[in-house]
Amino acid sequence: MADRASSQTDAVAASGSGAAADMRRPPLSSLASLAWQAILPLLVFVTLWGGIARFERAAFDAEQSQSMARFQQTASLQIERIRHALQSGTTANAQASVAQLLGERRDARNVSIEILDLGGAQPRPVFRDETLRPAAILYTEQIKLEHLHWLVEISPLPGHYSLLPGPTVQALRWGGPVVGLLGALIIALLQSRNRNIRRQVLRQTAALERMNHQLEASNAALQREVARRADSERELRATTALQKAILDGSDYAIISTDIHGMIELFNPAAERIFGWRADELIGRSTPTLLYAEEELVHGVIDHASGFPGIENGERQHEAVHLQELNLRRKDGESFPATLSVSPLRDETGAIRGHLGIASDIGQQKAAESRIRFLAHYDALTELPNRNHFGQRLNEALLRCKAQDEQLAVLFIDLDRFKYVNDSLGHQAGDQLLQVLSKRFMACVRNGDLVARVGGDEFIILLSPLRDRDEIGEVADRVLAALRQPVDLRGHQLTVTPSIGIALYPEHGSDGETLVKHADVAMYKAKEDGRNLYRFFDRQMSLHMSERLALESELRRALERNEFIVYYQPQLDVHSGEITGMEALLRWNHPEHGLVPPDRFIPIAEDSGLILPIGAWVLRAACAQARTWRDSGLLDVQMAVNLSARQFDQQDLPELVASVIDGTGLPPDRLELELTESLVMRDPERSSETLSRCKALGLKIAVDDFGTGYSSLAYLRRFPIDRLKIDRSFIKDVVDEPDDAAIAQTIIAMAHSLRLTVVAEGVEDEAQLRLLQRWDCDIYQGFLSSRPQPADAITSLLLGMKAARVSSLSPPASVF
Repeated sequence: MADRASSQTDAVAASGSGAAADMRRPPLSSLASLAWQAILPLLVFVTLWGGIARFERAAFDAEQSQSMARFQQTASLQIERIRHALQSGTTANAQASVAQLLGERRDARNVSIEILDLGGAQPRPVFRDETLRPAAILYTEQIKLEHLHWLVEISPLPGHYSLLPGPTVQALRWGGPVVGLLGALIIALLQSRNRNIRRQVLRQTAALERMNHQLEASNAALQREVARRADSERELRATTALQKAILDGSDYAIISTDIHGMIELFNPAAERIFGWRADELIGRSTPTLLYAEEELVHGVIDHASGFPGIENGERQHEAVHLQELNLRRKDGESFPATLSVSPLRDETGAIRGHLGIASDIGQQKAAESRIRFLAHYDALTELPNRNHFGQRLNEALLRCKAQDEQLAVLFIDLDRFKYVNDSLGHQAGDQLLQVLSKRFMACVRNGDLVARVGGDEFIILLSPLRDRDEIGEVADRVLAALRQPVDLRGHQLTVTPSIGIALYPEHGSDGETLVKHADVAMYKAKEDGRNLYRFFDRQMSLHMSERLALESELRRALERNEFIVYYQPQLDVHSGEITGMEALLRWNHPEHGLVPPDRFIPIAEDSGLILPIGAWVLRAACAQARTWRDSGLLDVQMAVNLSARQFDQQDLPELVASVIDGTGLPPDRLELELTESLVMRDPERSSETLSRCKALGLKIAVDDFGTGYSSLAYLRRFPIDRLKIDRSFIKDVVDEPDDAAIAQTIIAMAHSLRLTVVAEGVEDEAQLRLLQRWDCDIYQGFLSSRPQPADAITSLLLGMKAARVSSLSPPASVF
């Protein structure tokens, strides 16, 4: 600010000296001004004279125009009088009549008239005024009558109709130079007066500028001082505001004391941490009030600082490094904290007090404890985790080796637990895991360990073992405990376990081997039907290796287009007409050929590969049905099986709708098949999903009916169109009366519910005849056709169309 004032003063001083220089030595602009002052009077003179001259010329032109107009009017009147005199007289006395006419009032005419006869070879004078004189203007006109041709010339008399300037014009002609000269004189006088005034103004301005320069120099010095003080005050306010913001916004308790140890400063964080208000402590107490009793017992109080733990002497002059201790709140509660104390010095370096900074580390301590817990325990179930289990297993192995004892590892996997998460949500799945964890704990002996090592995987460590029967007892208790349903959000859920067991030292001598072999045995339990336990044996390792290799190849099969869809016709029981097609998945392995579905479908289910594979089958089957329909070969329903994982997809209806839209197949030409056990697993969710699919216009069929525990009456709750009797009942329907009775009952009851019945696995005519007798609707099986690829079915349909055959009549239709 002071710099700006100085620069402004310098600028004013420069302008003042410039004005004085203008008075001493005229610059180029002043020379131009002097030239302009000399030229301006001349310009005024020329301008005024030229203006009056233009006005005088205009007045002269107006006088001439008026004079000419009067002359023409007089001449025209005289011509009319002559013409009238000629028309009223005769040709013989024409000259006398005109002469008499013109002789009358000659003085009043103001014009001279001369008439010439042009009727002869030469013009002959007829009449001539004695006053005729040469004139500047002349008016002529010819008069032509019968035997008469005169030329009349009229000119003004002297002193009449003059074209010379009049008195007004003469006055204007002489007044122009006079007015111009007067104007120039006036301008010259005004310029002279203006120069005098300007000189006086410049002298006074220069004097004022010198005074202003002196005043501004004084003001600049004053402003610099004011600015310096303002900057100091501003810096002080900023520093004070920053200090206050730091104190108020800090999460640390900041406490300062005076030289006597009394509290001077107690910031808002200190109020929150200790529970005291600042006005309750400032000037009234020392920081000893904030220490826990045990700290006061062991600490040394320095009354000069007010902070315990600061010894007298040299120590009070140094900062105390961060230390952990227990402090106390207003309500007496102690809490862990950190504290550092530093001396406060004045400008001379003398100590004038102390500053303490404290922090509540209770949450930090709790977090550290929680981290230590989570490092060894599962957060959801609070069971030991994989790391803690590994440590305990290694300790148990060392003990068993030293004492020649046995131990067992039970690897537990919950069957189809993923379906619970997918259908009820992860929160319900977490609640289920918590319930089952408590049940596992109730099944083991004192001293045994239950750990959660994965999402739905648990391991039980039994150590030590007296005999092998103890393992079976614990495994049976686990199976029995999980048979009891769990009530979650109104759903009665039963989750079964698959248990694999490995023994030390029979199945491995280290923890990693034992866990791996127990895992292999668990997968064997799943393959054998789930909800059971299996002990490890060496053949399981070979089987698991084959399974892993097959799973790896299965992942690449979809990318390499190794899957094929086969189709099996569904026929009307009575007419043999094809009423539908079922799509069946096959794997054409590049080395092993066609892999049976029962070998790779369970692996695809467990690994989750069934989802992309099932979507591919659905799309391929719909596209093939659309191709046969567009070619006019076949327009029937295409049945596609859904796996459990596919049915549990939340967006299953949207996926099916996108396939229908993409392939263009009418919705009523697609039938989704689900097993009876899959539908009855979660009836409420099944009903909701099936209803959403049914709303698309699809057909719904229940496959393998009769193998589950549901009743036809219960199935009325679902939007089902067809029942498919399981092939196990059709296989022995001819020889086994019980199977025949079951099949006949299913057909009758399904018809009472207006459901279509399909019999699977029909292989001979005797079975077909029974189905015809029981009025079954549709059958499929080897009797009519084995499953065939699309091109084989297309050839069959083309052959039937060429032969104009609409049905496959057994046994001739078998191929």
